[in-house]
Amino acid sequence: MKFRLNHSVALTCCAILFVGAGCTQQIVSDKTPEQAAALLNLEAGSKITLRETILGVGGKAISLFEGTDADRIISVKSWEPKVRGVFSWERSLKKETSASSEARKKYFKEYASASIGTQLPNPPEPVYETVVENGLLETNSLNNGNKISLPIFWQEDQNTDDQNLKDDSTLIWLSNKQYKELVENRRTEIHLGLFDDSVSYITGLTDQIESFIDQLKGDTPVVQEKKISEIEADINWKTYRLKVNGVLTDVRAIQAQNAFARYTILANENNPLILEIILSPASRGTANLFNLKALGEAFWGYEVTSITTSQ
Repeated sequence: MKFRLNHSVALTCCAILFVGAGCTQQIVSDKTPEQAAALLNLEAGSKITLRETILGVGGKAISLFEGTDADRIISVKSWEPKVRGVFSWERSLKKETSASSEARKKYFKEYASASIGTQLPNPPEPVYETVVENGLLETNSLNNGNKISLPIFWQEDQNTDDQNLKDDSTLIWLSNKQYKELVENRRTEIHLGLFDDSVSYITGLTDQIESFIDQLKGDTPVVQEKKISEIEADINWKTYRLKVNGVLTDVRAIQAQNAFARYTILANENNPLILEIILSPASRGTANLFNLKALGEAFWGYEVTSITTSQ
C-alpha cells in the first residue's frame, strides 16, 4: 500500500496554502542536476537549512496548522561518509511569554460563564519573545543503519554521549546499505518508529481487505511478501530545487514512498541526505483530519531549503 494524499483534503488545503505562490526564481546554476548532486558533499563547517512543512508547504502557511515557522540550521561538526557524523542544530522562534499566556487564560476563564449583557473588556494581546533552541546530534550508523530520526522529535541540549543518539539511527540520511539497495533494487527499509503497532495493524488489515476483494472478483492476486517498513522508489530520477552556496540549483534526487511517508533523497552515495519528507496519517497512528492541528500532525514534514559547504 503506497502513500497517497486524500484528494478532497489536498484540494481544500491547497485553497488555503496559496501563501507565497507566484513567480519562481530563475535557476542560476549552470550544472546539470546529476553534476550538482555529485558535488554536494559535506565536511566540517557545512550547514544545512531545513523548515517544517504541512502537505509539502512551509513558511507562514504552516502557522495555520499550529506548526513551527522557523528555519532549523544544522551545522556539521565532523563528517565521515558512510561511517559517522556529528552535528549541532539551532533555531530561533517566537513564543508567547508565560505571563501573556496566563493572562489570556485568566481572561477567558473569568468571562467564560458571564451572563448575557455583560460588557466584556478587550482580551489581552499576546506578547511574544524570541527563544533560541539548540542541541547536539551524532550518528555512528551511516554504513548500515535503518532508522531515521525526524527533526520534530529532536530535543534540546542532548549530549552526544546519550545512547539514543548512538543506536541504529542515521538521523536524516540514508545509510550506505539503504542507498545502494534503493538505487540497485528500488526498495529498502526505513523505520520511522512512529506508532509501529497501530501502523502495522492498519496496513495488515488493509492488505487483507484488498486480497478479499480480489478473491470476490475472481482475480488471483500475486502473493508477494512485503515488509511494513519497505519503501519503493520511482523508476525515474527526480530533481529537487534548493540553494547551494547561495545559488538556486536543481539536484538529482530519488523519490520513494510507502503507506506512511514520501521521501526525496539526494542522489549522492557520500551524502544521501533526505531532502524532503511528507508523512501520511498512518505514520502517526491517526486518521483524525477534523481540525487544523490534527491535519498538520497527519501531514507533517520538512524540506531542505539550502546547503552551504565550507568551501
